[in-house]
Amino acid sequence: MGTNTMTRTGAKLRTRLVIGIAAITLGFAVGGIGGSAKADSTSTETSSQANFVNYGTNTADPSSGLTWAGYFEDATDSNDVSLTAQNIDSGYYNERSAVNVKSGSTNLNYVITVNNPTGVDLEGKLFTSVYDQDSADKYSGAKLRFGSTASDGTRTLKTIDNYYTASDNVSDVSASYGLTTSDGLDYWVPYDTVTSSDNIDNIVRLGLFFTLKAGKSVTFKIPVTASAGSADNEIDADKVATAPVSDFTIVFGAMYNYTTDGAPYTVTGNKNHNLLVAYYNMTAITTKEDSATAQVGDSVDAATYGADPSDAKITKVTDASGNSVAASTLNDGVFTPTAAGTYTIELTRDGYSPKTVTLTVTAPASNNSGSSSSSSTTTSSSSSSSTDVTTTTSPDTVVSGQTVANKGRAIYAVKGLYMYNKSTFTKSARKYHYTKQARTNRPIFIVDGYTKSKNGALRYKVHDYYHKSRKGYITAKSGYTKLAYYFSVPKSKAVRVITSTGVNSYAKSDLSGKKLKHYKKGTVLKVKKVVKYKLASRFELTNGRYISGNKRFVIMK
Repeated sequence: MGTNTMTRTGAKLRTRLVIGIAAITLGFAVGGIGGSAKADSTSTETSSQANFVNYGTNTADPSSGLTWAGYFEDATDSNDVSLTAQNIDSGYYNERSAVNVKSGSTNLNYVITVNNPTGVDLEGKLFTSVYDQDSADKYSGAKLRFGSTASDGTRTLKTIDNYYTASDNVSDVSASYGLTTSDGLDYWVPYDTVTSSDNIDNIVRLGLFFTLKAGKSVTFKIPVTASAGSADNEIDADKVATAPVSDFTIVFGAMYNYTTDGAPYTVTGNKNHNLLVAYYNMTAITTKEDSATAQVGDSVDAATYGADPSDAKITKVTDASGNSVAASTLNDGVFTPTAAGTYTIELTRDGYSPKTVTLTVTAPASNNSGSSSSSSTTTSSSSSSSTDVTTTTSPDTVVSGQTVANKGRAIYAVKGLYMYNKSTFTKSARKYHYTKQARTNRPIFIVDGYTKSKNGALRYKVHDYYHKSRKGYITAKSGYTKLAYYFSVPKSKAVRVITSTGVNSYAKSDLSGKKLKHYKKGTVLKVKKVVKYKLASRFELTNGRYISGNKRFVIMK
């Protein structure tokens, strides 16, 4: 289809198109066919639209002569678009689109924009075809047919003059068509024939013919109905990038240029454009939990609720009064609450209906009294008692040759990690995601035990202290977690307060009774020794008072 010496007779043109299709099929098997969005724009990954989900990048047509771009748009929303048909010189397979057909069929427009950047008027012949009938290679994604479909199922295709804006820039406009029942790649079936009741459901090819003035452009919007193709080829909306190419329909096109005296116009670059289009049925985002609790300063994302698909994002948060939260608290799908209260959260993902969940946010555990530390460990071992420990006492143990935190100890995550519902970690076993946090906001887990994956990797069996209903497995790999409490005296025999709310000192190691003194963030305190309280720790200061040994509150100086 890339030849520049094609004659103007229909018979010879059909022959060249057949040869071109063979070349396309061969290239598709080796390298792939690509697609992109609106012409001359840049785009990446997935779109943010209702019916189309896209994966790929838009590139402009590099050819001289008549340049063109073709893409699909939702007939009711011109911002909801597929990628554009990709010039095959730019590669195959990487650019893909999928259209939602949950309602049975979706009315689209095939938007074709042609530009004439040359200094002479040119005749254009554009041939585009839906290629979903390949029984050998089973390329059968979305079923695409020219014409629109009414709610009662009535199919309509008007004459071509209804699908562009007439002007002095373009003249001699006409169209012809091809059917699934036509022999070979016949583009020459007249309008009256293809719109008969026997044929209106089977229009898969379009030939556009026109003369375009130098330096001018024209846009056609041809109605197309999308519906489900082969039942075996339906994809999930989040699998556009990874689904096999056999789950896509090929929409290909070729532009041919002629001067107004009928001579072929010499162009550079391949004129074939191709687009992959799959279909999916839009479903709602699902969650394992419809509500969650968090503290002020915690990071909350879709994984907090066990969302499926896992790359759903929080895109809207409102408080109990219906007011949207400050934009600064919502960053790339992660919500960081700054005030206690009840929130309504909307999870979204391209190609899925949104899901609404709730979040209850409480004030942070009191850093001043250290009650967070003591209650955390009381949950794990209520029978333990307050005992002095030396600086050499280790809170660790060795399991299967690996040094890990002792059972009942509090650990916190120093890197981002997942909690899983099984000891063998898979994407489907993920329950909650914990993003990497600043030291004072790191999530804390209580070690309930140990287990191994099928491959022998050691796991912690834990529960989340701040969300006690969260129980599961996290990695025991070195570097992901550390003890949440100090169990040795620093060489400097001093610690610095790092929590923004400061800490309090008490006369008793259980941090109960009257608060003796409050120490603000940045205060440096002299330490005498470490005291173990249940399964946490306290620092005894040189003045005989006690403060929490929680690493979220203080740091060795």
